[in-house]
Amino acid sequence: MAIRTQSVWSSPAKPEQLQPFRMRGGVRGCLLIHGFAGTPPEMRGLGEFLAAGGYDVMGPLLAGHGLTPEAMAATRWPDWVRSAEEALAALRRDCEDVFVCGQSLGATLALHLAATHPEVKGVITMGAMASPAYFRDWRIKIIRGLKYAVRWHVPGDEPDLGDPTAVRLLHSYARRPTVCIESLMQLLRVVDRELPQVRVPALIMHGRGDRTV
Repeated sequence: MAIRTQSVWSSPAKPEQLQPFRMRGGVRGCLLIHGFAGTPPEMRGLGEFLAAGGYDVMGPLLAGHGLTPEAMAATRWPDWVRSAEEALAALRRDCEDVFVCGQSLGATLALHLAATHPEVKGVITMGAMASPAYFRDWRIKIIRGLKYAVRWHVPGDEPDLGDPTAVRLLHSYARRPTVCIESLMQLLRVVDRELPQVRVPALIMHGRGDRTV
C-alpha cells in the first residue's frame, strides 16, 4: 500500500536550497550533520555562527536526502554513514582539528564517527537518536513486518517545532520510507554498542519539550 502526499517536502524549497554547504575558515573544522529525511539548511545557522568564530565548517548532504522519498528508499544506514565519513575525510584534509556535530540522525552519526574515528577531537549532539527508550517502544517491534504492508510513513501536518524560523528551514520529506525507518533502528543498535568507545569531550543536548526524539 502506497500513501500519496501532495508535496515531497514538509515546507517549500528550491533545489539550490537543499545543497551541502562549506564555509572555509581556520585550522579547526566542524562537521554539521542534518537529521533523518532532512537537509543541510537545518544546520546552516549554526554553521554561520561557527564560521564567524573562525571555524572551517562543512554541512554534507546524506545519501538519499535532498532528492525524493523514492531516492531515499534505495538507501540504508551504511550509505548515510559513508556520506558522513567522506565529508569528515574532506574536512580533515584541510584542518588540524576536527569536531563533529549533528541533530537527530545526524547526532547519532556524529557519535558513530567519534567512536570509530580517532581523528575526531570532540562531539556535539542535539536530540541524538540513541536512547534505549527506542528499543522499549512496542511500535518499533512492528516496523519489520510493517514495511511490507505500508511503504511510507507520513508525519503529522504541522512540524513539532515552536520556532517559526526553524519551521521555515525544515526542508524534510513529507513522507518517509518505512524501510529506512527500519534501517535507522538497526543503526541505533550499532551506535548503542559503540557508545563506550566515545572517549572525546562531548556536549550532549536534548530539548525538554522534544516529543519526536
